[in-house]
Amino acid sequence: MHAPGLQLRATQGAALSQQMQQGLKMLQMSALELEQAIAQALSANPLLESDDALDEVGAEEGEPIESRTSDEEAEELVDPERELTWSTTGNNHGSERSADDPVLLAPAPRSLRDHLLSQVNVSGLSERDLVLARVLVEALDEDGYLRDSLDEIAELVEPGSRTLVRELEVALSFVQSLDPAGVGARSVAECLGLQLRAQPRDLPGLSLALRIVESHLDLLAAHDTVRITRMLGCSEADFAQANQLIRSLAPRPAATFGADDPQHVVPDVTVRKVRGRWVAFPNSAASPRLRINRLYADAVRRDRGWSSTPMGTQLTEARWLLRSIEQRAETILKVASAIVATQQGFFEHGDVAIRPLHLRDIAAEVGVHESTVSRVTSGKYMATPRGLIEFKHFFGSRLVSEDGYRISPRAIQTLIRDIVQAEDPSQPLSDIRITRQLEQRGASVARRTVTKYRDAIGIPPVEARRMIAMAQQR
Repeated sequence: MHAPGLQLRATQGAALSQQMQQGLKMLQMSALELEQAIAQALSANPLLESDDALDEVGAEEGEPIESRTSDEEAEELVDPERELTWSTTGNNHGSERSADDPVLLAPAPRSLRDHLLSQVNVSGLSERDLVLARVLVEALDEDGYLRDSLDEIAELVEPGSRTLVRELEVALSFVQSLDPAGVGARSVAECLGLQLRAQPRDLPGLSLALRIVESHLDLLAAHDTVRITRMLGCSEADFAQANQLIRSLAPRPAATFGADDPQHVVPDVTVRKVRGRWVAFPNSAASPRLRINRLYADAVRRDRGWSSTPMGTQLTEARWLLRSIEQRAETILKVASAIVATQQGFFEHGDVAIRPLHLRDIAAEVGVHESTVSRVTSGKYMATPRGLIEFKHFFGSRLVSEDGYRISPRAIQTLIRDIVQAEDPSQPLSDIRITRQLEQRGASVARRTVTKYRDAIGIPPVEARRMIAMAQQR
């Protein structure tokens, strides 16, 4: 039996230096977030000045240092062997400065995901139920709908599980009980039904409104009041009361999140056609013009041992900031150029010709890690003749056509919209017939996939379209 005692063990773990952390944070920032970070740095570091400020000061204060930092200056600032520091505790150096990060200081808009997860996390569910509820929350689209079937989600979470679908059904019931009412619905009818069931039971017109949304929503969409009142055996006054209640509901339960806080977007690159090819160019408005004043920098370096003085530290930080900004701009342009080079068809013909991409596709093209591409595509936009487009617009799942060509779900949705717009309104196409027309165009997809994509782009089912066409002919 060993006597109790203390033991020391040294373990090695990689910890990113403060400079590398700064570079990663800047890479993930949007153009507006970078502008906030620059404003914070300007107020905290007297050695930094914006280009505009320097133009007003004049030449008498000395020539400014350009934002590009030479290799010799970089070696003077930091020992390359210390780029990765080793720690026995796992704590990153410089973590005490994280509270001063301008992105953390800026108030973040409340997203639907955050709102739902905050309710899930305090629900008191078991660990497994918590995990499943979080999975379903992550699977919701921007409108708050669950577009994927529980079978598909179960296959992704635990392939081959026989009981997971039933567990997901229970978890979905919980998610559908969260605020806002209607979230987690799989159709408009279910969304409206969830909102109605959240109303007080003695609300006038509630019972009739539930019957309408559950069984006759297509007739309501077609404004077929006579048929609804006849089938439900209600008076026009009762129907009007129920109809008013239904129209007070929100078909998109997540529409209020972020609606009152519009986000202004500054594109990081612009896309133009040059000699028959689409090319990405950096947007100067998204690149801050920041410099170090040489007069102040020379004054700091005249002191012996300047690198260990407070002003020397600020000079080092200023140079690393400029280098991080430069590397951020270069990486964003490389990623954008790789995306544009791959999506020539999209810029010519639109979503129907979009090529689906994965992060690893662009990472291999640019020669960086997938996590770097993920950071670059987060919150970054390109200004194109087709509008302002987020980098993530081009990334997603893939479908394969009969000839092996990869097709984006957005392309399938565009084809479905074109097929429906060209149909005879008096004889609209069923999802099966749409599937067959897609096959004729070289896109082989399942009927349930067509149904999911049709719902996603807001096209009513065949019966609802038929009723709408009949109502318009009257």
